[in-house]
Amino acid sequence: MKVVNLKQAILQAWKERWSDYQWAINIKKNFPKGATWDYLNLAEALMEQAMIGPSPNPLILSYLKYAISSQMVSYSSVLTAISKFDDFSRELCVKSLLEIMDMFCHRLSCHGKAEECIGLCRPIPYRNLLPAKDPIHVALSKQFQTVLRKGWVDSRALHLFESLLNMGGVFWFTNNLVKELLKETRQEWANRVVELLYSIFCLDTQQITLTLLGTILPDLLTDSAHWHSLADPPGKALAKLCVWCALSSYSSHHKGPFSARQRKRQREDIEDYNSLFPLDDTQPSKLMRLLSSNEDEPVALSSPGDRSMSSSLSASQLHTVNMRDPLNRVLANLFLLISSIVGSKMAGPHTQFVQSFMEECVECLEQGSRGNILQFMPFTMVSELVKLPALAKPRVVLAITDLTLPLGRRVAAKAISAL
Repeated sequence: MKVVNLKQAILQAWKERWSDYQWAINIKKNFPKGATWDYLNLAEALMEQAMIGPSPNPLILSYLKYAISSQMVSYSSVLTAISKFDDFSRELCVKSLLEIMDMFCHRLSCHGKAEECIGLCRPIPYRNLLPAKDPIHVALSKQFQTVLRKGWVDSRALHLFESLLNMGGVFWFTNNLVKELLKETRQEWANRVVELLYSIFCLDTQQITLTLLGTILPDLLTDSAHWHSLADPPGKALAKLCVWCALSSYSSHHKGPFSARQRKRQREDIEDYNSLFPLDDTQPSKLMRLLSSNEDEPVALSSPGDRSMSSSLSASQLHTVNMRDPLNRVLANLFLLISSIVGSKMAGPHTQFVQSFMEECVECLEQGSRGNILQFMPFTMVSELVKLPALAKPRVVLAITDLTLPLGRRVAAKAISAL
């Protein structure tokens, strides 16, 4: 049946002032049913006719509400039809669409990827969400405290966070939310903040992870003035958040191409990763020399920005992981920084953070998480990590070393024998 005939049936019902149930009876009588009437685009046809004027047509709108209540149309078809409405200058129409969504929004669920769940929350962009007089950092802090008290992020808050992300940029957005986490000194609330931030960061997981692990976290670890903020419980919570973001980004990044949303994100506030972590085109020959050299030879550790990647061997190098990829580069750089902290003789909250970070990596790995970010860890770290009481366990050594490599098995055996 052609859609134009369906539109004629809707207009005829409106002209003759049929009630909603009379309209439904005639539709069911004249149009054959599939699983639903979605194959006719019934929800879209009703929406199109109801939203023609400056205000919605109440009678045709009642047909749509009846169709939703009687399950003549699926929720997904109604949501799709609503998402196509873009004339937000007609406030009465927007109000009526929000009322329709309120009929079934509590019954919606999404069991797909995090990006798909976020997409489900974007059928109607909210307008005028930001307070007119508040600076954006105040608006961000207020909104985050609101969702923290509630314990969950609703669609309105999600749209506000997205607006702030677009206005302030990835670094500003991520840095200020990390500051909110580091303010929290209660263990239970710090864990709640981690869960909330992890859901909010799904707005742009890849770029936020690059900023968090490539810029914000190294600054906290290398500047002694910030070490006090890494003490537990906020430090342990930040370590958990960093590992979750790293694993999520790495698994999704190596599973397929970026989504359209991720591709269009500007990278104006992301560092130049080529200069951050210089590549060595003669790496294979240097790897052979490293493999044949004495592994007990001490390695002088310096800041990650001054080091060549071949100065400390890792499983990722032996597996020839592409280090021109920004995420791989940032992860390798981060583990070099962690290696220098573990090998240094200065203890403090930053070393406690490193311990929490590695513990979370092992725990996630044991729970079967996708993506092994520990392959970027230099093998020289293993002997240093087992000096920490919480990590001095055979299962930890086996978890953090790549046992598929001869060098990995050698390092693991030597570390376990030293326990």
